[in-house]
Amino acid sequence: MPRTIRLQSDSNAHDRPWRVAVEQGFFAQEGLDVVYHEDNPRGTDGRVKDFSSRWKERQLQRGALEVYPVCEWGAIERVQQLGRGKIIALDATVRTGAIMVRKDSRVETLAELRNVPIAVTWHAGTFYAAIEVMEAAGVPFAEIKLEHAADRLDALLSGRNEAAALMEPLVSRALAAGCRKIAELRWRGGIVAAEDIDAETADKLRRALNRAIEWLRANEERSRAELLRDLPPELREGGLLPELTGVKTYDASEFQAKVDWMLARGLLPEAPSYEDSVRSE
Repeated sequence: MPRTIRLQSDSNAHDRPWRVAVEQGFFAQEGLDVVYHEDNPRGTDGRVKDFSSRWKERQLQRGALEVYPVCEWGAIERVQQLGRGKIIALDATVRTGAIMVRKDSRVETLAELRNVPIAVTWHAGTFYAAIEVMEAAGVPFAEIKLEHAADRLDALLSGRNEAAALMEPLVSRALAAGCRKIAELRWRGGIVAAEDIDAETADKLRRALNRAIEWLRANEERSRAELLRDLPPELREGGLLPELTGVKTYDASEFQAKVDWMLARGLLPEAPSYEDSVRSE
């Protein structure tokens, strides 16, 4: 019997290689039966501020998931604070997104968003990436104001927030509504696996994902159709694609750099160890 692996996606472009590996039979050829769920059944209502109460995290805590893709910072945080699983690799793509404002906004630069609440998903990729890009623009951490929004696009279009940190398909939908990009965002993902995913199974997962990446690299039109399938066809041509890097080993130096960055900003209660957080074999 093939090993069954239950996976919960966020229904975003950066998780598509997992779905491709399912649909093209790459997991099956490794002897794995991957059950892929594309979005949490509660939709935006499931994206609450407290990450431990979100759908994916609760499923992981209950043992209802074997694999959990999340942003790199979030992987460190979840393993430490939920007390379940270990990081087995950096995920197959570099995620992409953008900080955006409405077309009638007077904001032209990130510096003008100093002390202005920006809609994000709390302690998720856009949260951390927004901090990085704002600091790179010279805005001190104490003057970066982020605000959780279960529906970031609505928060932006309704005027609740002056700006929002978005990923696809929300970037393209915001552009279609006339919004403007102020800055692009980039960040890595991490793969968290349950404790009973052994080294052999982890290797099978990584091989299948890397085959999916090669399949996607073979033709950009096919990549756009797959990675941006949340968008209507007329918006896919200009959609923001993730970078197809392939699964990478999570080195101790990379882990420590992220931990130090998070600790310096009070985003972790204490320093987790590499050995307790990452399965490196």
